[in-house]
Amino acid sequence: MEHFSAQSWVDFVRERANSSTALEMQRHLDEGCPECLKIMNTWRFVMQDIRQSSRMEPPDASLRAVKAGFSLRNVVPFPSGKLDLAALQFDSERQPLVAGMRSGKATARQLLYKSGSVCIDVRMEPTPGSESIVLIGQLLDSVNPGRGMGGVPVSLLSKGDTLFRKQTNQAGEFDFGLETGMEMQLVFGMGKSRTIVVAVPEAGTQSGHRVM
Repeated sequence: MEHFSAQSWVDFVRERANSSTALEMQRHLDEGCPECLKIMNTWRFVMQDIRQSSRMEPPDASLRAVKAGFSLRNVVPFPSGKLDLAALQFDSERQPLVAGMRSGKATARQLLYKSGSVCIDVRMEPTPGSESIVLIGQLLDSVNPGRGMGGVPVSLLSKGDTLFRKQTNQAGEFDFGLETGMEMQLVFGMGKSRTIVVAVPEAGTQSGHRVM
């Protein structure tokens, strides 16, 4: 039995596939293909989470989160567990400047994401004299805010490729070095039952202009 690609199922769930292809894919599901049904249900869940969090995350970040899923199967036992897209709670580049100050690019960008009780604090700092960025983060549980979440597998993805894999330290901290202009996703393996995906803005870019 011939199967459809993940890209095709994303288009199917988003209702972007042409009518003939959509009919063919629906017929394939009706024939009872368990593998494609699982992939389709996974992307349907992803899109539902994106719609629910659309007020918190910019559309481009949501789209990057969907694209990130293409390579998640190589990072975690996916989709055996729940997939959570962390919602953006704070972005320093969206904050208004103090009256009288000119708009401009901040030297460091601070972001805060949340998924359930888990908070992901991210800081992106440019490296002086180079085109590289240092991404520093910490994984925290709001139920126990004084303690970081150590020993959690974290992967950095870009354009469908896994660039780095490591674990958070005892304080829940992690860091990655990367080049500017990269689309990135952070993937946290929270045991066998849950995976958290964070769509990080492109390194070295701003989400929008600050206001005075």
